[in-house]
Amino acid sequence: MAAAFAGLVLPNDVIGLCGPLGAGKTCFVKGLAAGLGVSDERAVISPTFVLMRVYAGRLTLYHFDAYRLRDASDMEEIGCAETFEAGGVSVIEWADHVGACLPSEHFLLGIEVAGETRRFFTLQASGHGPCERLAEFGRALAPWRR
Repeated sequence: MAAAFAGLVLPNDVIGLCGPLGAGKTCFVKGLAAGLGVSDERAVISPTFVLMRVYAGRLTLYHFDAYRLRDASDMEEIGCAETFEAGGVSVIEWADHVGACLPSEHFLLGIEVAGETRRFFTLQASGHGPCERLAEFGRALAPWRR
């Protein structure tokens, strides 16, 4: 599903991920990396202790983890605004911790644990561009809809 999602992302897309510990946020990023052509998606790991990791693919993947941040100001201190506009795709795990620093145009993907191997995903869009593309994402992700 995440690889299909990756087929639709554009330069400067920002995707916030929300969900409890163990929901599959990093797993989603691994699939996104595979879909973006990152040479070894197995190398994608949570950037909890370094705050951001960068992976080269069709588009550069900027992978943030806001779990240990106090608030959006901590995220802004590491230069998130510049990264969001660097021409790649930015993904923020624990985006609900730093919502104030998200740009006006972004996607928000909620992950809910529904069992040991089941997850429910909710995709929201903010801003004109993402809202116009939401239906396209819905069609691409339809095979996983239940």
